[in-house]
Amino acid sequence: MTERDLWDAASRARLNDRWAEAAVRWNEAMTDALLSAAALDPDSVVLDLAAGSGDPALTIAGHLNGGRVIALDSSGSGLVLTNAQSRRLGLEQTIACIQADAHAIPLAQSCVDRVTCRCGIMFFPETALVMSEVLRVLKPKGRAAFLVWDRFEQPFFDATVATVIRLVRGAQMPPQARTMFRFASQGSLERALQTGGFHNVREQSLTVPRIWSGTPEALWAYQQEISTLCHPLFEKIPTDLRSKVDAEVVSLLSRFQSGTVLSVPVNIIVAAGQRS
Repeated sequence: MTERDLWDAASRARLNDRWAEAAVRWNEAMTDALLSAAALDPDSVVLDLAAGSGDPALTIAGHLNGGRVIALDSSGSGLVLTNAQSRRLGLEQTIACIQADAHAIPLAQSCVDRVTCRCGIMFFPETALVMSEVLRVLKPKGRAAFLVWDRFEQPFFDATVATVIRLVRGAQMPPQARTMFRFASQGSLERALQTGGFHNVREQSLTVPRIWSGTPEALWAYQQEISTLCHPLFEKIPTDLRSKVDAEVVSLLSRFQSGTVLSVPVNIIVAAGQRS
């Protein structure tokens, strides 16, 4: 699969009807952390980079009153889903979708108040160029906020991906998936913003809950479906080991279960800066 195919598949999986109810709060706390760092105003014009299938652009739109969101992504399929969701939620007048590369944002200089990017900046090959483009489209005193994963060694990945690597002989994290942790080193995201020309930069390491309204078995199935970058790893699980791997992952995820939900702690890094 091409890289765009991978993101298209992930977008479709996230909006699959069978996961919609269980996953409704899955990214909520992460989005809240991003928007807090962005310091949105109700009338802000917001550019959301790596918008995928509309999360968090749709959430951002719900926080606005007079503002609007521009959802930018390289995946056409994801943006089709964003448009469909915005119509369903009555937000079609608030969201505009653009299929484009974040390295060459097709917007005029100084036209947006805020730029947000949740779990996207680590996948852009030329960070400096993206930062330059973000700075260019921001209005003076405008603000950009980025959220990335902290280290791989954390409870959610320990229970899922790391379990596969531990139980399957020769299994390794696929190179593309390792990119998710590119800014896990303390201060590296902050330095990227500072080098890019941002002022008043602040980086925070946070632990927030991901809430899954369903069973550990369903969460593991969902994770395997949406984690397209890890598909090569999951496909290497031998048939005779599959039940053992599944049982171990479910057992580890069950530690986070309380009643009908799982509250899984995840470690993230959020950094934000301002244009002068």
